[in-house]
Amino acid sequence: MRAGADQPPSSLFCDANAGLPAEPDVIELFAATERACPANPASAHAPGRRARAVLEEARRRIAAALAVDGGDVLFTSGGTEAANLAVLGLGNQNLPVLLGPLEHPAVLEPALVRGVEWLPVEPPGVVRLVPPARAPGLLCLVHAQSELGTVQPVAAAAALARSAGVPLFVDAAQTLGRVPLEEVVRLADAFALSPHKCGGLRGHGVLVVRDLAARLRPLLRGGAQEHGLRPGTQSPALAAANALAIERAVAEQERRAAAMLGLRDAFLAGLGRSQVEHEVLTPLQASLPNTAMVRFLHRDGRSLLPALDLAGIHASHGAACSSGAPRPPRVLREIGLDEEQARACVRFSFGWRERLDEIARAGETAGEIVRVRMKKI
Repeated sequence: MRAGADQPPSSLFCDANAGLPAEPDVIELFAATERACPANPASAHAPGRRARAVLEEARRRIAAALAVDGGDVLFTSGGTEAANLAVLGLGNQNLPVLLGPLEHPAVLEPALVRGVEWLPVEPPGVVRLVPPARAPGLLCLVHAQSELGTVQPVAAAAALARSAGVPLFVDAAQTLGRVPLEEVVRLADAFALSPHKCGGLRGHGVLVVRDLAARLRPLLRGGAQEHGLRPGTQSPALAAANALAIERAVAEQERRAAAMLGLRDAFLAGLGRSQVEHEVLTPLQASLPNTAMVRFLHRDGRSLLPALDLAGIHASHGAACSSGAPRPPRVLREIGLDEEQARACVRFSFGWRERLDEIARAGETAGEIVRVRMKKI
């Protein structure tokens, strides 16, 4: 899928893990619902009741797609708010959060507010689930690490959480529509989804918590919406549109994953043909099917992303919310790379609608740019 109409014809979008364009019919459903339901869904009059009915039908559809109870589905402003709600609202607040340094900043930063008990990390970016030195209040695990793409051991995390007597929260933002969610749904006490990673709309997220009202404490005050756990006026239009995106992502997950895997293979084959020296850090047999973190050997990485961008290859170091940071993602240092090596790494990630020949060409072009134009070190 091309990045947008304003991009040059040769432009190729290789940053799907930061988000994907919304599907056209998802956008159309949003617009139609917004026109049909302009009232506040908390209002008691007939237009408000119509809006509320649309909101609750969206909640029911998401619950059915995920095979969870509708009463456990909470709407938020996005995956970041969903993660913050879970990390700061679940478990014993007087005890630290048990997690590894692989987590997204939306999990790491609120965990630091509570206090952290760190889990060790092993190459290629897998958290090692060992009994903690001190009792935790919550265990957090990213389902798939966003930079390396490494899928994490959910079953082992659930067993450790049970033995410690704490809830397990799983950040599944990157896996919706890419990796099966059944294990997360079955074993996690709570998990968060980010629909804009799978063809939904930005500005809306989903948090699922078993026994929601009994277990979760709110971050915000000022309204009774969402069981009193997330005050603020809900958007029936966003909920309805993203319910469609989530339903489709779950139903099409296997087909999408196969398409993404084919695109990644095509990209890496093209990169290989360029004869640039490189190392794939992503464990390809145990990762998101669309992700390849590539280290370009003996290259100065400081101008690497701008050079690729100017050539129409749009990629990243990692999480978009950290793109303003002057340093590469910390996960690269956690797996043993120094600063210079980490700067020479690029995350390429793909949707499921791109053409194989275009992505293969992107691999060849990226490799040629690095091989010919980038300074050696």
